[in-house]
Amino acid sequence: MYKASLKNILTRKEECTMNLSLIPQVGDTLQLREPNKFLLVHGITHIIENESIEFEIFVEPIDRTYWMNEI
Repeated sequence: MYKASLKNILTRKEECTMNLSLIPQVGDTLQLREPNKFLLVHGITHIIENESIEFEIFVEPIDRTYWMNEI
């Protein structure tokens, strides 16, 4: 499992921290369990200190309509 911190690129605030089995790629869309909470991945940073498995994932909140139009 990877520890991932999701950071909002617009507000520069942390959306949440979670454990992920896979690291998303830039351009992927993530959906949190909250209704209509979609996040577009803009960048990923691997924190390499002390051989960690921690990542910062930079995301932009998007709405469901934006997400559906991209499909």
